[in-house]
Amino acid sequence: MLSMATGGDEESADTDLDPHRVAAAERAALKRAAKRLGWVLRDAGTVEVRVERQLTIGPRTIVVRGRVPIDVPAETNAEAGAIATAPLVDPTIAKFAHSMERAVGTILSAPDDVVQTRTFDRPSFFSALEEARRFLYDAWRALENRRVDERVEAELGLRFYLEGFGTAARSLEYFVGPTNSGKTYAALEILAAAESGVYLAPLRLLALEVYERLVDLGARASLVTGEERIVDAGARHVSSTIEMLDLGREVDVAVVDEAQLLEDEQRGWAWTLAIAAVRARRVVLCGSEEGLRAATRLAERLGTTIAVRRFERMNPLRVVPAPGIVGLRPGDAVVAFSRRAVVEYQAQIVRAGLPSAVIYGSLSPGVRRREAERFRSGAAQVVVATDAIGLGLNLPIRRVVFAAVRKFDGVETRLLTPQEIRQIAGRAGRYGLHEEGLVTALDARDVGLIRRAIEGHTPPAPEGPIWISPTDDHLRRLGTIIGTTRVSRLLDFFRTRVLANDPQLRIADLSAQIEVALALELADGFLELPFEVRSLYSRAPVSTRGPGINVLAREGVVTGDELARMAGRDRLLIDEDRSRLATLYLWLAQRFPAVYVNAVEVAELRDAADSGIQATLRARGTHAAAHPAAAQRRAVIRRPPRPSYPKPRRRH
Repeated sequence: MLSMATGGDEESADTDLDPHRVAAAERAALKRAAKRLGWVLRDAGTVEVRVERQLTIGPRTIVVRGRVPIDVPAETNAEAGAIATAPLVDPTIAKFAHSMERAVGTILSAPDDVVQTRTFDRPSFFSALEEARRFLYDAWRALENRRVDERVEAELGLRFYLEGFGTAARSLEYFVGPTNSGKTYAALEILAAAESGVYLAPLRLLALEVYERLVDLGARASLVTGEERIVDAGARHVSSTIEMLDLGREVDVAVVDEAQLLEDEQRGWAWTLAIAAVRARRVVLCGSEEGLRAATRLAERLGTTIAVRRFERMNPLRVVPAPGIVGLRPGDAVVAFSRRAVVEYQAQIVRAGLPSAVIYGSLSPGVRRREAERFRSGAAQVVVATDAIGLGLNLPIRRVVFAAVRKFDGVETRLLTPQEIRQIAGRAGRYGLHEEGLVTALDARDVGLIRRAIEGHTPPAPEGPIWISPTDDHLRRLGTIIGTTRVSRLLDFFRTRVLANDPQLRIADLSAQIEVALALELADGFLELPFEVRSLYSRAPVSTRGPGINVLAREGVVTGDELARMAGRDRLLIDEDRSRLATLYLWLAQRFPAVYVNAVEVAELRDAADSGIQATLRARGTHAAAHPAAAQRRAVIRRPPRPSYPKPRRRH
């Protein structure tokens, strides 16, 4: 215990007589001595001593400062404090240094070369030491990541992704104009007249339409989509979805439709690849003004020029007042932005006395085609559709009626862009059938926004990046750099680290592919498959939240028996799920015919499911009310409250 000096006989006598005063005096003296040394007295038996240690780890110097609690030493001086804290601090420091040496070898592929001194000063010495540990780990990971990124830049060649495609021996043209301007018709005439060619579509249904048109024009053609092939061995022309482009085939003419999708984060990479790499002597792009901006940037990056041919809309497009459900007429297309909304609006339209057809994304191409034919033939007087009708589907629409001007884009619910409004609205007034196209909304509050988009009173959208996606070759080469063959890890590296600072190029949204790859990598034996097979499986058009994931990557053969066993209360939903699952099965059967062996039987099951969907939709869409007047009284727009959007101020 601390030695106390006495100040006189009288005071000594007093303290000897009062032990409480003696203890208080000793504590006061101890507190003064601790303060002088920079210690903190916690109670009569414990004091916190300030400690500092310096470590040299490679070229880095780490200084750690903080207090360590010990029992109050017999002597209150710095030496006594150092002696008391050493058994607590020195073994911890030795263990820390040893663990850091091991961490260097684990994290870094080459020795640390950053000369730096960092000080960590905290109330607790051990808290400061833990902070130093985290700092070193993070610093070494950042250093190794930077080195890996430098190797990726040097060895992977993604900065030269576009420059790697030869463009000298071909011409690049852009047919620009709004919908219903004849630009695609003109491009298809060029294609049909060529010795050989390929048409690249954004939708399977559109690829099918163009395939049939080419055949009608006298050109022998094949159809290639992700799930369907109609192959003519002697065909010199192919109509294909853009993701199915054969980069090894040489043709005279390639037509790339809906080129404005170059700026689409999910699928823009497919347009970039097609424009940059298709082996055609003449490449004709068809799209909007926004697409022309994107194509021009891409052409500059490719080191080539692009010739522009402009088309004007062949009949006027006019914004008209909101009709409401009861004001719908034959030839109208009501556009909603989800399956649920499409089905609900169809029910309201039927109650108003109008037979209707529906087109939405989860319907198979066969059903969508039949529903479109019902509308063309007049069996259905109104079509209720999602915005898929904006991508080139040829329907005899008189008036486009927006059921909403907001859509969920996978991240948030947002207002439609002016480009999206113009693309959809432009399907109204098909040339040769209608003198003009009409566009409006069910809700009068939305008409102003539509008018401003159609009449061009909105600023152009900012220029977006050029989207690209890694090939299997890129993935393999990256795997040798970062030491893994897991597709999910490689894709995630691309998504988060590659080209992060390039002002023009961006890696496309790979989240769905990563999700599928992760789910498959948990399956027994999947990681033992060849890399190319695992990469191909990860691109399967499937959601991990449905039954489809169970069809992928099974051991042995897959027969598709589960399709016949699907059951549930809602017949339409069951048939949709069966058709969607069969479509996935056929996609897999094209690529792995030895595993997915019953393609013919599964195709028949899909046809049966599609017939069931068609029957249900026809029944729902043709059950007109017996008393139209009563139907009109019941037909009201039932929609949830929505946020308002700002209106532009009038200019004076």
